[in-house]
Amino acid sequence: MNRRLFLLSSGASAMAGPALAAPLPVPPSGRIGFRVLRNGTPIGEHHLVFTRSGDTLRVDLHVALLVRLAGISFFRYTAQATEIWSDGAFQSVYSQVNDNGNHLQVQAERIANGYAIKGTHVPRYIGHPNTLPLTYWNKAMLYGTILNIQTAHSYPAIVRSPGWNRLPTADGGSVVAQRFDVTGKLHLSVWYDQYAQWSGLAFHVDGYETYERLPA
Repeated sequence: MNRRLFLLSSGASAMAGPALAAPLPVPPSGRIGFRVLRNGTPIGEHHLVFTRSGDTLRVDLHVALLVRLAGISFFRYTAQATEIWSDGAFQSVYSQVNDNGNHLQVQAERIANGYAIKGTHVPRYIGHPNTLPLTYWNKAMLYGTILNIQTAHSYPAIVRSPGWNRLPTADGGSVVAQRFDVTGKLHLSVWYDQYAQWSGLAFHVDGYETYERLPA
């Protein structure tokens, strides 16, 4: 598995169904933020900002992580991405990632038969029409083909849900959310509350990274 993933129903089988069957789960505040922890120690934050203009939705992602060992910077990760949606349909994404000095870009744009996708180390290819970016906020990504916005690779989602959990939040509270375990090319757990709002994330990459929701 790649060093970072950002930045991303029961039964261990691929979920199938319409990727956009429900309204987009844009938070009322227009923002989602998380504190990111590695083995229980805060290492940075992950934020999404939603902006509407008529039928167009823009989603801006910002991630900044820094791991220190004995007070010395050991690993730095930053990511920025912009998604565009129109009439509830995913149109495009452009991302830039600095993975500890390894600079990566991904571009995807809707075309007649799917999505034109290319990355720093991936030549242009046509992605499936049900492709959605691995930016986590839209639960519908679990029902289609997931586009990794760091590597430009895309994969079908293999998902199972072990049930509902109570997750800690960054302000000392908690939220009840349903857990979905994603396997196959990706290995992570992501949580959504009863309103389909993204509520948590966890994965293992040289440590155990977890997300705690920040106040809106």
